[in-house]
Amino acid sequence: MKGSRSSRLYLFLIILSIVLGGCSRNSGEDSQGAANKVETALLQSPGVQNLVFHSEALDREMRLSVYLPTGYNASQRYPVLYFIHGYGSRETDMWGGLELQKNADRLIEAGQIEPLIIVSPQMDNSYGLNAVANPGDPASLGSERYEDYLVKDVVEYTDTHFNTLAERGSRYIGGISMGGFISLHSAFLHSDVYSRVGGHSPALFLDDWSLAGGENGLVKFLYPTEALRQERDPLLLAQNRDLSKMSVYLDCGEGDSYRFYEGTEQLYTLLKEKGVPVEYHLRAGQHDGDYWKSHMDEYLKFYAGRTNGS
Repeated sequence: MKGSRSSRLYLFLIILSIVLGGCSRNSGEDSQGAANKVETALLQSPGVQNLVFHSEALDREMRLSVYLPTGYNASQRYPVLYFIHGYGSRETDMWGGLELQKNADRLIEAGQIEPLIIVSPQMDNSYGLNAVANPGDPASLGSERYEDYLVKDVVEYTDTHFNTLAERGSRYIGGISMGGFISLHSAFLHSDVYSRVGGHSPALFLDDWSLAGGENGLVKFLYPTEALRQERDPLLLAQNRDLSKMSVYLDCGEGDSYRFYEGTEQLYTLLKEKGVPVEYHLRAGQHDGDYWKSHMDEYLKFYAGRTNGS
């Protein structure tokens, strides 16, 4: 990692010297244009980059962590996996704690998955919803539009700044815990945007909210009204929407402290009965990083395995 940072800094200095040299010979060149050239060159560097961009939906700067595969170049277009963090976590946790970059590098080198771009956006504790204001809840996210931010702003930024295959068949989304809820909710509502979705220990609550603050806890944020539950609950979306062209991967640890395997198994049964391509894995493990890290290979092979079709 230290060597990667050093080589990137070296690349930056070379590019900067070229740009500045050009400016000295042509004083009419716009300084902003020179800065954009440097930024564009750095955006083409393989590895993980931590970026900031402006979200129109949220009207503020938001963070992105972007992985570019070794050999990334402008002459090739790549599929994109949007991988979403859990509650209380950050977008950067995907690379260190879960070793997403390490596993992707190894599987690509071994020819087991296609080279791909992986984007992990900042999602806060939003559950990826276009939230409604709740004046009685000081933790309310108000009317902030995280669903629009993810599906529109993040996807548009990725497609305009990187060499993506900007089409549904090459766009995937998945996540852990809260990120699993976000991924299923987003993919089921926007099946025209994504073709594959994974829920890894997804936060699928049934009617028991005792582990999420009771009747005045998380349920008040997720489903303040029955009408909003119809629009948000992945189980109800799966029941009411046409997902026949969506591929779904579900898994959970049998020792999951939130018992998310109950909602996950119910979703699997529902999708299977509807004929949606779906797989479900109940494995040994808890609701923690050790479980997700130990199955990262399976996740990546689902999204970008060499045998996958578009």
